[in-house]
Amino acid sequence: MKLYPAYKDSGIEWLGKIPKHWEIKKLKYLFSLSNGESAQNERSGDYLLYGANGVIGNYEKANIFDEKIVIGRVGASGEINVAQKNSWVSDNALIVDLFTNIHFKFIFYLLKSINFPNQINKTAQPLITGAFIGNYPACIPEYAEQIAIATYLDRKTSQIDDLISKKERMVELLKEERTAIINQAVTKGLDPNVEIKDSGIDWLGKIPKHWEIKKLKYIARVNNMALSETTDENYEFNYIDISNVSLEEGFTLGEKFNFANAPSRARRIVRKGDTIVSTVRIYLKAITYFGNDVNDIIVSTGFAVISPHKNFAPKFLYYILRSEKFIDRVCALSVGVNYPAINSTDLSDIIIWYPDNKNEQEKIAKYLDSIVMKTNDAIKRLQTEISYLQEYRTALISEVVTGKIDVRNCFINTEGVSNAT
Repeated sequence: MKLYPAYKDSGIEWLGKIPKHWEIKKLKYLFSLSNGESAQNERSGDYLLYGANGVIGNYEKANIFDEKIVIGRVGASGEINVAQKNSWVSDNALIVDLFTNIHFKFIFYLLKSINFPNQINKTAQPLITGAFIGNYPACIPEYAEQIAIATYLDRKTSQIDDLISKKERMVELLKEERTAIINQAVTKGLDPNVEIKDSGIDWLGKIPKHWEIKKLKYIARVNNMALSETTDENYEFNYIDISNVSLEEGFTLGEKFNFANAPSRARRIVRKGDTIVSTVRIYLKAITYFGNDVNDIIVSTGFAVISPHKNFAPKFLYYILRSEKFIDRVCALSVGVNYPAINSTDLSDIIIWYPDNKNEQEKIAKYLDSIVMKTNDAIKRLQTEISYLQEYRTALISEVVTGKIDVRNCFINTEGVSNAT
């Protein structure tokens, strides 16, 4: 990566020096802006519908007939997208119409480099106006150089995006492998040669011969403890609702409340060894385990708090409750369309399968703990790498379109991003 031969002061503090032969121009001298149009019946039709953040559905007709750059304007998104030819752009976005001698992809990358939301005042409904964008200054090279820059960034960002895509696919494969290992261990155990039997339950299938089946209510207490209406109004606790829980990340502590001003759903008490399972939209997998001492944490009544009996390994029960067979069964018994839910009685009657020996339960749980920890570590490493690549992509675009590096004669090899980082 080399610099331009000569630079000059742009006169703009945040922009600094620019190549000597580049010009500073306000964006309104490069293109005009028009509002998209209000969209109705957005889930029908054959045309893509673009909103503030890109494609949001389909529409019955088109309001643009050539490929256009669109800028999200409502909610201060500042998202830059390319709307396909013959599509509809809603009034939550601005449509860019380029003047002559301005290259389409160069402006696309230039707009990508601008963090519009950070440039405006935050309001209840932040809005990026056409006037604000039009008066925004940018440094512009001649048309031929715009082409060279756009060509370079097309190739380079394609390489980066390909790497990101591959790493994202690796993350998905690791998650699938983790799920498969959990499902195998909690239905067949750890002995590959174990003798199996028919469970007698259609949805469960075969299980090891020495395993037992019982309804959940016979091996655990469901919603055993709750705050009463006579709770001290000054009692302070962290409240956990469904937004604080995920199968991937566990739980995060929610907002602190005194009982007097807490939500009416803040009632369920949890203890060490409990598993909580969302009883609403179980397919979202808001399930987590409390492995440490729990003090002053109250969860929503939208969860079932499941506390295993003393002769049952708590972590093994957690792995059963997060298995596909259990989640599928809860989904099958849930009632409702938009917010399918299961009541505690039906949940308590679901069949649980398990080895009667607690030591074997703990052995399986310990094995799965090690698998989950290794897999999660690998996923976090990949996600960190993805984050670095995304940051590099953003920084590269900014450096190139502001003339901080000269790519006019830059040779891009076919070995990927590594030679440029």
